[in-house]
Amino acid sequence: MAEQLIRAQVEAWAKAISAKDIASLMSCYAPSVVSFDLDPPLRYSGADEKRRAWEEFCAAFPGAVSYEVSELSIAAGADTAFVHSLNHVTGRRASGQVSELWLRWTACFRRIDANWLIVHDHASVPADLAHGRAMVDLTP
Repeated sequence: MAEQLIRAQVEAWAKAISAKDIASLMSCYAPSVVSFDLDPPLRYSGADEKRRAWEEFCAAFPGAVSYEVSELSIAAGADTAFVHSLNHVTGRRASGQVSELWLRWTACFRRIDANWLIVHDHASVPADLAHGRAMVDLTP
């Protein structure tokens, strides 16, 4: 049962990203969420910082954006769960440049007042350490 609820929560989260629906998106996070995201800073602490990050993401893509979750894996216990997936993001930036990339996403959910909420998440792309650059052109 927990796995089904978490899968539904991840689907709602991805749908909210694609719709750029900040209110629905933020309803998936615990108030004390800690997030390691693609953009600086190294860490976002709390829902207010995470909200600002999502608002900046939405502003960077003034038109349509697509966020798809692929290869979702869920390990759920009674009150905590860990998920990971490969996620595909596409959209046209404000500059007109089309952006498309795959990223790795890991999240920890906690059951709080009967709701499964994200208490920690981490999004990343692989790095070419020899050349000091992100590898944003990889595909599964």
